[in-house]
This record gives sequence, structure tokens and C-alpha cells, in this order.
Amino acid sequence: MSEEKKPNRLVTVFTKEYKHESLILLFLALVSIILGSLFLSGDLSADGVFLIGDYPKVFAWILISLGGLSVLLAIWPYYKPSFEEVRRVTWPTKGIIIQNSLTALLFSLIMAFFFAIADNLVQLLLDVFRSWGS
Repeated sequence: MSEEKKPNRLVTVFTKEYKHESLILLFLALVSIILGSLFLSGDLSADGVFLIGDYPKVFAWILISLGGLSVLLAIWPYYKPSFEEVRRVTWPTKGIIIQNSLTALLFSLIMAFFFAIADNLVQLLLDVFRSWGS
């Protein structure tokens, strides 16, 4: 008889991915950064708060640091697939880049020439109509 091991509840809770956990973490990180900034600027008094202690600036920097780290942890799942995609990209060679750049430059010059001619033709046509009208 082999006993089946039941998974630990705590491990199950920590390994399960929740749908909105990144958004909640991002919100809490922003709150932490704002509170830390308010403590640093002096807009929020730390008098009488036993958790902060005698060093409110150290506490403020800890809040800001934890908030910054939490922001990175919150946005990491969104950017992680991008790094894998960048590794698979085949970058063009120098020759292809020069060829494409020259093609774009030539196309721009041709279009500029076309619009200059079209503008002159429309101006000429308007001058003819003005001369007929007067």
C-alpha cells in the first residue's frame, strides 16, 4: 500500500496563479511609493506611529524601495514573453538595411516630385479659370 502525499495547503496557495494578483500588487506598490514620498517630503507626519520608529526617512526609503520592487514584480509577467520573442527575431543585414533605406528615400523623392508637379498644375489651372472670370 502506497500512501499518496497530499499537497501542502500553503504551497498550493502560493503556487496558484490568481487572475488579478498582478494588478493588486501594482496598486499596493503605488500606494507604498506614494506613502514613502509623503513621508520624505514631510507632508505626512510620523509622530506617534510606533511602526515607523525614530527614523521616518529610513522607513520612507524602505517603502519606496519595496514599492519599486513590487512594480517590477507586477509588470514582469507581461514583458517576459517579449524577451523570448526578441531572441527568435532574425535581424536584417547591413546590405538589406541600406537597400530598404534607399528605397524609402527614393519613394519619398518621387512622391515629393509628384506633389510639386500636381500643385503647379492645379495652380496653373486656377490661374486659367481666374483669367476667364475677369
